[in-house]
Order: sequence, then structure tokens, then C-alpha cells
Amino acid sequence: MDAAMLQRTKKSQMLEDHGDKDRAYRFKILLPNGTSVCLTFQNPKPTMPFGDFIQRLEEEYSLTYRRFSSGKRKRDIDWKGGCLFLEDANDRKIRGEMNFKNFKPHECHILKLHDGSHESAYTFENMWDLTPVTDILKELPEEYTFETALADLIDNSLQAVWANDRRHKKLISVDVADDVISIFDTGPGMDGSDEHCIVKWGKMGASLHRSLREQAIGGRPPYLTPFFGMFGYGGPLASMQLGRHALVSSKTKDSRKVYTLHLDREALLTGSNSNIQKKRRGSDSDSNWKTDGGMRDPLEDEISKTPHGSFTKVEIFKPKSKLDISQLQCKLKDIYFPYIQCDEESKSGKTITPVNFEVNGVDLAEIEGGEIAITNVHSCNGPDFVLQLHFSCKQDSMTKSPDSKAYIQANARLKCAYFPMVEGKENIEKILERLESDGCGTSENFETYSRVSIRRLGRLLPDARWARLPFMEFKQKKGDKADLLKICCLRVKCFIETDAGFNPTPSKTNLAHHSPFTTSLRNLGNQPLENEKDVRIKIYRDGNHLTLSQLKKEYEDWILQMHERYDDEAHCGEDQPVLVVSPANKKALRISSEVARVHKSLKRKGVTWKCGQKIKLLRGACAGVHNNNVYATIEYFLLEGLEGDPGGGARIICRPLSLSVDKGCILKINDGDTSLDIRDSLSVPVSVIDSGKCLAVESNEWDNQLEKQRQKSPSTIDLLDVEECQELGVDGALPVDAPAGKVPPEVIVAVVRPASYVSSCASKTLDQKYIARTNLKMFMEVEFRSDAEGLRNVRDISACAVPEPRKGIQGLYIFPLKSKYPALFQTSGVYTFSFHLTESNCKHVEKRVLIKQAPIVEYKEIQFTCPNGKAPVIGTPKMEFDEIQVQSSHGKVLPLQDSSSIQQVGNLMVPVMKAPKVEYDESPIPCPNEKIFLLQDSSSLPQAQNLEASNVNKEKELEKDLHQSGMQIGDMEKNLDALNKEKAVIEQDIYVVQASVERCNSDYCSMKAELKHRIESMSHTAASTLCNLLRVPSQELSNDFMGGVIGLVALLGSTGSSELSRILSEYLGEDQMLAVVCRSFAAAVALEKYEHNGEVDSRHALYAAAAKLGRSINGRFLVISLEDIQPYTGDFDGGDPQRKLALPYPILPSGNTPDGFLGYAVNMVDLDEHHLHMTTAAGHGLRQTLFYFLFGELHVYKTRQDMLAARACIKHGAVSLDGGILRQTGAVSLGYGNPEICFPVLRSVAVMKKKIEIYKETMSAVIAAIEEFTKDHQKALKKFRKKNKKWHELATVKERRLIKTT
Repeated sequence: MDAAMLQRTKKSQMLEDHGDKDRAYRFKILLPNGTSVCLTFQNPKPTMPFGDFIQRLEEEYSLTYRRFSSGKRKRDIDWKGGCLFLEDANDRKIRGEMNFKNFKPHECHILKLHDGSHESAYTFENMWDLTPVTDILKELPEEYTFETALADLIDNSLQAVWANDRRHKKLISVDVADDVISIFDTGPGMDGSDEHCIVKWGKMGASLHRSLREQAIGGRPPYLTPFFGMFGYGGPLASMQLGRHALVSSKTKDSRKVYTLHLDREALLTGSNSNIQKKRRGSDSDSNWKTDGGMRDPLEDEISKTPHGSFTKVEIFKPKSKLDISQLQCKLKDIYFPYIQCDEESKSGKTITPVNFEVNGVDLAEIEGGEIAITNVHSCNGPDFVLQLHFSCKQDSMTKSPDSKAYIQANARLKCAYFPMVEGKENIEKILERLESDGCGTSENFETYSRVSIRRLGRLLPDARWARLPFMEFKQKKGDKADLLKICCLRVKCFIETDAGFNPTPSKTNLAHHSPFTTSLRNLGNQPLENEKDVRIKIYRDGNHLTLSQLKKEYEDWILQMHERYDDEAHCGEDQPVLVVSPANKKALRISSEVARVHKSLKRKGVTWKCGQKIKLLRGACAGVHNNNVYATIEYFLLEGLEGDPGGGARIICRPLSLSVDKGCILKINDGDTSLDIRDSLSVPVSVIDSGKCLAVESNEWDNQLEKQRQKSPSTIDLLDVEECQELGVDGALPVDAPAGKVPPEVIVAVVRPASYVSSCASKTLDQKYIARTNLKMFMEVEFRSDAEGLRNVRDISACAVPEPRKGIQGLYIFPLKSKYPALFQTSGVYTFSFHLTESNCKHVEKRVLIKQAPIVEYKEIQFTCPNGKAPVIGTPKMEFDEIQVQSSHGKVLPLQDSSSIQQVGNLMVPVMKAPKVEYDESPIPCPNEKIFLLQDSSSLPQAQNLEASNVNKEKELEKDLHQSGMQIGDMEKNLDALNKEKAVIEQDIYVVQASVERCNSDYCSMKAELKHRIESMSHTAASTLCNLLRVPSQELSNDFMGGVIGLVALLGSTGSSELSRILSEYLGEDQMLAVVCRSFAAAVALEKYEHNGEVDSRHALYAAAAKLGRSINGRFLVISLEDIQPYTGDFDGGDPQRKLALPYPILPSGNTPDGFLGYAVNMVDLDEHHLHMTTAAGHGLRQTLFYFLFGELHVYKTRQDMLAARACIKHGAVSLDGGILRQTGAVSLGYGNPEICFPVLRSVAVMKKKIEIYKETMSAVIAAIEEFTKDHQKALKKFRKKNKKWHELATVKERRLIKTT
């Protein structure tokens, strides 16, 4: 006898010795009428007369029947008949006396009573007591899904068959029919003994395997030690989730009988509620949860499946749902794949089948479907990247039990497999397509496909579909290599196998969210978080210990190696390629191969892309496309390597819309030598198509972008006037004319105007959006012409300038004059200044300056011709007028006549006319007889002068009145013409601004839709799920928790510029930008429900909605409750519909407002119209609550320099449009950020609408002025006609007198 056997013998003897003093014999008697009674005999004599035993049984039956009777009438038992006998599980009959020596004390023995009747029961009421312990009732989970519940039952079977020795068959057989589901296993089975009692299957907290968990920590991957039992309630709850009634039948190899256990959903639920209420009251009296059971002989079918004689069968009647057998087979194969097919447990390396799984008679090892099997087929044959992780954590002294270890441990193996691109198509896409065709598809696509799956003890956790772990991402890297890594890392999937050290959720669908080991695993690759500092992780690869930096480096090298060996991106050209050998400009082309193929057509994802096609590259698509969408035209496709070579990359060569054709890519073929000159075109990876960030553009959208580009493109050159130069602090502007010797201005300032600039609005001339920013050179040429003294003198000046800033305005071309050319205007003549840009279609401009000499007055002799031959000299007045400019109240320049004063008519400044200047031009006046006499030769001059003296003054007065009236009418007509032109210009301005408003709204809607798409593509996030749910109108939402959700921070407002959007989004960070905004705290907490142990319940609220969408939510997310925010309580800007906060301007110690201060961030985010009037129960709006909570009194400055100079008055932090961030704590954020989630940009539509209102007001004033001038013009015309008629009458009288005189 060995030592172990001796120790067990001694222990048995000790129990027996102890039992002599206090022995209890327990019996469960199954009565012939289908009831059961429990009897206990304390220290009985060795034997008892059979009649006494039956009498005690009858008395106990009477008491039990009264307490627990179901109410149904039971047949009477013939207690007095002479045919009574008892029968044990081995069919031995007991009559005469009860010999207690044949029964072990302290154990329960099942006996069956026969009363001689031919009616025999097989099911017995209240045979089994399933009353759970108090702790288990406190941690009960809520309902499973149907598939999860079925897997829980199969877990029990797998644990059972794993206990078989090598000689015994390990079989799990699942049969599914419309009316019943059966799970059969060949495990050790159960009976009525205390050690293997069938009660432990149905009694929560009595799991046969809970104590074995420690044995499943450690060992070799894939950790096939299925000691899943942790909670002890999987069997009964799972079976009741599947159907209304369950029957458990089980037999051990040593017993002849099959023991049965009946579970009824209604009875269990009633018992559960009753027990929970009693436990909460602290009462244990009469707390029971009893169910029916029985004993029977095994069936032939059962014996045939288990040669060694033991089994357990669970039958679910009236299933709640119908299952697709094919899909069920695939899902079960995925969940238990290592137990079905495994090549790591075999020493020979061959694939073995540890457990035979059958579904409706089909061996799961023989089916080809299932995600895991399909995934394995499509991975490359190259080496996997395998890591071994060991976790350890010191237990909290408050929570550890006295006999527990000081440290808890866990182990995991990470196996990263590479799924290459083959013939231009991603293998992961092929996996998704195959799953879809097999009826096992998900809502995931290439971007959202889960890159991490997890098994615990070989069993798949179906909801653990995580995004990439931190060490698998390359977000911080920049450059071409980084772009390649970011593409290739999408082709990696990580398969994680964990041991029992990792805790699952109660439903065993994911790892426990708040477990420190789970948190550390999810954060692998980053520095430990605060709650991870007590967890130690050791990382090994090929037996070598790695640091985090070594891990990242080796993973990066492995990915590049896989790409070079297996990726076949280049096998996708649709036309005959042109080979380019040893290109000298590989860096510009962004390739590394010595051979490249140039195609004009390429097929990607089943779609053909061709050269000449218009595309849109979304912001952030790749390097070079960071801040804005890029519209471009495809020129060529560049494929690295020869056809069939692995590892070759593919790129799109495209010409941005802003680039002219002559600056695009050129394919040159000279004498057989081929070269590809990319010039100013872009080279982008073809993966932008795969990621959905390269979109085909319709003609309407392209035309709109062309128009936007035209509006922004350089159109004309404009010279700034005196006032504009003064605003810039320089002495500039050319005169129109000047006397010789005038000193030239210090400088001339020229700007390039975009096509969107309208010259009629002077107030816009120094607005940056109306000054194009270019890097082009501008040339000024001055040409001088002089014809003095009959000579033609030509002298030229030429100068060049580049754009430079002045007072924050970019794009100013400043040409010095006075310092370089001081004698420029010394000579009279015409100076022609011409300006033009290099390499641009921008119109050149000319400006002429007239330099005059002093005026010379000459007199000419006048000849007057009259019928009598002699006539007096009469001067004919010649009028000259100087043109002036009058500025209207809204800034328009109106060409008017010279005036001495200006008066206001309505909102329009209107000139008051002066009398015209009158000069006399000596010219002959013909007479009717066409004879001309010299005045000096007339002998009758005194007579003629006397004749005319009486009428000359009257005639001159009349002529003067006529000329004045005519000039006034002319001025009125010119003013009316100017006002009508002004009206037309204002109408055009209104049209342009209204079109801008429409374009801004269109751009904003497009940008917001793109932002929503970007958020939705962020798989496994709460923001992605909510963004999908918010698409549905609130009245159609069936989710109660969505009622109090307002939206995501990023979608609740907009900014006026992309610079402001970027810096405010970077200041908040992605967590706050994607924060969920709720009206109340109750609405916030309704998004999440919890298990009894504090774990997040992924089957309810937002998590359940995510599952319906084929998504999951991993990690934490921020929720903001408006009612819990301390709101802003000050005044508002009353005239602003956005209800901006009336915050005082910051003041420096000097008393001045800091330079470059643009405003407060809280006021620079505009609310959407449908959120503008949203208020809390206390009446506070989003700006008062949410945005004041996020930004406080954050300053916004134009530049970093301005921000840093204003530090003395910054209390709550500040940002600048060029990227500066100064936190409230005083910390400065350095470097450059490029946030992916930004506020949508909506150009200042409110300002534009205000401009439209101003334009309309001005239009009304112009129309009123037109009406007033029209009335005055009609009156003046009427007076002129009267005076003209009178003058003609006077002229006729004069002529008649002259005729009489002659």
C-alpha cells in the first residue's frame, strides 16, 4: 500500500470513529404516486424493523404533502398492503428490516418504494433541492442571447468530457429540431451521490469545476484546459434562456440507472423571486427552490454513443428561437476551434481532434465554413509575430482571502498574422465576402473589421472584437514609410489566447472590463495608466525579453518584411503598361523599386479607375493631404516591380485642381528610354481607394470646385490708394497728374485680387480674403514719353518685388520709388506704370501719370459774319468741368461733377452743384449770307455797338441761364446714370453674397456629412454607435436611453475658419470632441447598465444598440450632463441671434487691449440652428452650459506672438490661430497637432446676411435718390425748354433788327 492510499485509509477510519458518536443517515424515498420524501435518522440502532421504517415514511409523507403539494390530486399509496418493498439504484430489494450498516452515514441514499400497484411513476415532485446560496443570488446576470446560452451549456459538456481519461471517448453532440434542442456528452456523468450529485448541475453556486480554476492558470498555449466554471449558474439559467422546460439526464459508468432533473422556467422564476425577497429580508425560513426528478434505465441510443457507459444529456423543450443549422455549425466551430482542430497539442505537428463535436450528426471538423477557418485560409504562409506575456499583480490586502496567494497571475499569447493584398485585392475583404456568401456576414468592412480576437482557455469570447492594440498602430509616425506602415498594419489580425488568470464577463462573451489584467492588455504598447501601475508585464518573443521600444521596433520590421514578401498590390493594371527602369526621381515618385509600370487604367475593389477621372481625396487620406480635401485629376497609375513580383506598391499620380495642365506629370519616351516626370503633381498610395478616402467626383461637384478655384485664383492686379497705404503705415499711391518737379511717393503698393473681389466695395480692399496669397514675382515697368520741342524721348525703369506681409496682411507687393528714383517726375510728359505677374494668367494693369508744365494763355482774333458784311466780336462760351468722386454712405464710389459742397439725401451723399467755369473760345460765327467782314475794317462800328448795346446784356444773361440750366440737366442725367449703375452694382453684390451663403451652407453640409462618416468609421466606440443612432428621427427611435441624448460635442457647433476649428478641436482633445451630451444625469447613466459584480452589462442600453448595428464599444467614453454644469450667469449680446456671452475684453496692465485678440472661444463656436434655442430645465442654453464648461473664458489670438505677449491678462488659457496653446495651468503645448475630429467650418453666414441687409438698405436709398433726381430732372428740363424758346425769340428779333440796319 502506497503512502497516499495509507493516508486515505487513516482518514476514513477517523471519520468512522467520529461517526460512532454522531451518525446521520439520510434517505430520499421516491414514492409510487410521483412524490418524494426525505428522511433523516440520527444515531439509529444497526437495524430497524421494516414496518417501523414504513411508518416513519408515512408520517413524513403526510407532513410534506401538506406543505409542498402542487395542488393536484395524487393517487393513494397502499401503506397497509403486504406488497411494500424498497429498491435501491442497483435494483436490490429491501424487505423485512433496514440494515443501516449497508449505507454510508452522512450521505444521501435514494430508494424507491413499491406498493404492489402496476402504476409506476418515473418523475417525482420536489426530488431535487436547487436552492442557491445568498451570494450567488446577488450576482445573477440578466438574460443571455440565445447563442451565448447554448454555448454555456456546451461549456459544461466540454468541461465534463475533458475529465475523461485517454481510453474514453470525448464526444459532444448537439441536435437541433423545431421542438427540442439536445446536448449530449460522454463525460463522467452524474448520479444521486453527494460527490457526483446531479443537483450540482442545476444548483447555482454548486459547479463541479469552480474549484479547478487555479489549475488553469499557466501551462502551454493555447491553454486548452476548459475549466470555465467561475460563477456556477450557467446550466440552469442558460437552459431557461433557450426554452420553457429542460430535462437533464445523466449516468455514471458505475451506476445502472439514469438520474433525471426537471427544470421549469416559470417555477424557477417564481422560486428565484421568492428567494431573493427572503434573502433581502434576512429570512431563511422555508426558503427552497425544489424541482422534480427521477430515475430510469438507459436508452439504447444513449448506450451506443458512450462505450464506457457514462453520459449527460440536456434537452430543451419548446425553444424560444429557431436556429439556422449551417450558421450554428459555423459559429460553434469558431467558438471551440482549438478543441476541434489543433496542431499544437500533437508532438508530431499533425492536426488532431481533441474533442469530437457534432451538430445534427455532422462532424464540425469536416465543415469548411466559419470565420476562423476562412481566416486561416487567407493568411500568408509567412512567420507569425508571436509574443508571450506574463502578468502579475499584488493582491489588495482588503480583498484577498487568508489562504490566497500574495500575487495573482495571468498569461497570454499574442499571435499576429498577416493577410496580404493579392492581385490588387485585400485578403480581409475576401474573408468578409466569403462570410457574407456563407450567410455568416457582419456589418463590418475593411476599415471596421476587428483586428483583435480573444480566446480564454481555448474558447472564443465572441464580443471581444477589439480594435488594434497600441503597439500595432503607427499614428505618431510621419513620412512615406509611416504611410506604408499605416496601410500595412490594417492587414494584420492579432489572435490572443489567455489562461484562467483573465476573468471573463458573467456571460463569457468578453474579458471583464475593469480587471487590471484586461486594462493592461488593451494598453499594450503605451506607457502604463494610473490604474495599471500595480500590474507587471513581461514580454517575450522567441524566448527573449523585450522592452516596449524593442517590441515596437521588431513589430515594425516584421510588417515591412511581410509587405515585401507577400503583398501583391501591383497586379491590377487594366491596360498595357509602360516600363520605367531605374527612375532618377524615385523620391519624388515615392517608390523604392528599380522598375515601375505605368498604367492608364486600374481595377480596384471591382471598380475601374482611369486617367482623366476626377477624384476627391478626403482630408487626412495620406501624407500631403492633411488639412483640406484635395480635388484632382488622375494622370497615371504607377505600379512597382514587374508583373507578379510580390511586395510592389501601387500609387496614383494625380494633378490637383489648382494646378494647370502644363505643370502636371509628363510621360516621356525618347529612343526607347522612358521617364516619368511628376513635376508638381501628387503621388498618393492606391490604398486611399481601399480606405474609402478617394472618391469619384461627379461633374456638378467638379464644376462647383472649379468655380470656387476660379473665385480664389489671381485675377487682376490692383494698386492701393492713399488712404489704404496710410492704413498700412506707408506713403504710397501714384497721382493722376501733377506739375513737373513733384516728389514721387515713397512706395507703390500692389496686390493681386482674386476673381471673387468686387471693386465696388471699398471697405473690402484690405480684407485678406480679397488679397490673393501667391509666391509669384511681380514686375513693375515704367515708360516715359515726351514730345517737347518735337523730340520723342523714351526712358524706361524696371523693378521686381515678391509678396511680403505688413500689419498682418499677406500678399503685398511693395515697390520703393522715392529712394530709388528721386528725379522721376522732374520732366513733363506721360509716365506709364505697368505691373504683371510671372507664370500667371492674371491680367496686367497699367497706370498713367500726366506731368504738366505751367498753362499758357493765348488769344485769337474773332471774325463775325453778318449779312451787312461787318459784325461785332461775340465770344462763345466753352465750358470745362473737373470730374470728382463722391463716396456714398455704404462705401461705393460715385463719379459726379465738381461741386463745392455735399449734402445727404437719405443714406446717399449727393453733391450740390456750382455754376460751371466759363471760358471764351474765339471762333467765327457764320451768318446767313456767308460773307465775312473784319471788325477792324467796319466803318459803322459805333452804330452797330449802339444798336446792340441795349440787348447785349439781356442776351448774355439769357445765354448764361441757358448754359447753366443745360449743365444742371447734364449733371442730373450723369448722376441718374451713376445711380442706376450703382443700383446694378448693389444688385450684383447681393447676388454674389447670396450665392456665397448658399455655397457656404452647401460646403458646411458636405463637411458635416464627412465628419459624421469619419466618426461612424471609428469602430468599437460609443461615438460611432451614437452617430448611427442619431441618423434616425427621434420619434422613430425605439431605444429609451436615446430620449435624453442631445448629440456629440463635435456635431453641435461650427466655426468660421478651418484654423479656428483645428486649434479649438486640438485644445479639447478627441475625448471631449466625441463626448456624449445629455440633458440630465439620469439620461447620462441610462446609457450603461451593470452586472451585480459591477461589470458593464453589454446586453443592454447603448451596448445592445451597438450589437444590433454589428458593432461593439471598447474602452471608456465621456458623457456630459447639462443639468450638472455650473452655467454662465452674466449678460448676453442682445443684438446677436447666437446669444453670445457679454464677456469683457481683456486688459493689459498698461490699460490697453492686447494686440491680436480675436475674442473668446466660447463665443467663436456658432450653434446649429436646431440647437440654438435648446435649453435645460433651468432655461440655460448650450453656450451657457456646454461650451462655457468646455472653454470657460479661453482667449483666441491671431498669432503665438500675440498670445505670449498677452500672458499678463490670460487667466483661463489661450490659443492662437497659428497653433499656439496655453493651458489654464500655465503649461504650454508645443509641437504640431493634426486632430482628425474637428468642428465643421461654416463661413460667417450671419455676417453675410447682415451685409445683404445693409445692401438692401443702401438699395432703398439709391432708389429714393433716383426718384428724387428724376423729379428734379423733369422740372429742370421743363424750365430749360421755356428759356430756350425765349432765347430763340430774342435771337429772331435781333436778326430782324440787323437786317433792317443793313
